[in-house]
Amino acid sequence: MNWFDNEKNSGITSGVLVASIIGIFAIIIDSNTVFSLGSGVTAFIIGAIFVKENKNLEVGGKWIIGNLLPITIILLGFGLNLSIFFENSLGQYGIIIGISSAFVCLISSYFLGKIWGLEASTSLALGSGGAICGNSAVVAVSKPLKLDEEMMAVILAVINILGVITFLLIPVFSLYLGFSDIESGIWAGSTIHAVPQAVSAGEIMGEDAMIMATTVKLSRVALLAILIPIFTIIGNKISNEENYSSEKKNVPFFVPGFVLASVISTWFLPELITEVLVDISKIFLVIIMASIGFFINRSVISQVGSKVMIIGLFSSTIMIIVSFLMITLF
Repeated sequence: MNWFDNEKNSGITSGVLVASIIGIFAIIIDSNTVFSLGSGVTAFIIGAIFVKENKNLEVGGKWIIGNLLPITIILLGFGLNLSIFFENSLGQYGIIIGISSAFVCLISSYFLGKIWGLEASTSLALGSGGAICGNSAVVAVSKPLKLDEEMMAVILAVINILGVITFLLIPVFSLYLGFSDIESGIWAGSTIHAVPQAVSAGEIMGEDAMIMATTVKLSRVALLAILIPIFTIIGNKISNEENYSSEKKNVPFFVPGFVLASVISTWFLPELITEVLVDISKIFLVIIMASIGFFINRSVISQVGSKVMIIGLFSSTIMIIVSFLMITLF
C-alpha cells in the first residue's frame, strides 16, 4: 500500500512539474515571438506531444485539474467587470448584439448536440467556448459540468481551430461588406472566440473598431458569472449521482467564489490588485492547458471528434450570421 502511494505521489509530482515547466516555456515563447498561437494553446500542444513519451503524467494532470482548476476559476472572476452592463454608451448597442449572439451559439450547440447524440455537458462546454471566450470558458465550465479530461482535450482542440478561423475571416468579411469601424468592431467582439483574437482583429480594422470589439467581447466574457452557477446545477443533474440531493445543498466552493470575485473586482478592489490576481490566473490557466494536453486520446477523438467539430462549426456560423443580421437590420 505504501509502495502504491509512493508511486502515485511520484506520478503527481512529475506531472505537476512537467506541466509547470511546459507552461512557463509556453509563456516565454508567447512573449518573445511576433506571431503566436497564445501561451495556452502552445502549452496544450506541447503537453499532448510530451505525454506520448510518458503516460504517467496523466496522474499529475488529474491532480492539477482537480485541485488547481477550482482556484483558477475563482481567480478568473477577478478579471470580470460587471459594470459594463450598466454603462450608458454606444457600447450598449454592441453589448446587446454580443450577448444575443452568445446565447444563440450556446443554445444552437446544445440542440445540435442533442440531434447528433452528444452528451449535454459536452455540447454546453463546446457552446461556451464559442459563445464566451474560447479556452478560458471551456476550462471554467468543465468543472461545473463534470466533464472528463479526454473530452475537455477534444473540445479545446476544436475551439482553437474555430477560433483561428473566425479571427482570420471576420476582418476580411468586414472589409468586403463595407462595414464601418464601429460595425466591424461589434461583429468582431460578438463572434471571435478568444479575447486577444477579438482585440487584435479590432486593432487591424481601426482604433474605434478595437475599442468596440474589446467592449463587446468583455460583455460576453462577463456572462460566465451567470453560466457557472447554472452549469453547476445542470452538471449535478446530468451526472445523476446518488448523492445528488446533498450536492444541491453543498454548492462547490468555486461557484460562490467566482461570483464573489467578480463583484469584488468590479466595485471594491483596486485595479492594481485585480491585475495581479488576473496575471496569476493566466499563469495557472496555461499550466492547466498543458495538463489537459496530457489527455489527448485518439480513440475519443475518432469517436466524437468529427461530431464536435461539425457542431462547433455550425453553432459558430449561426452566431456569425445572427450577429451580422442584427448589425445590418438594427
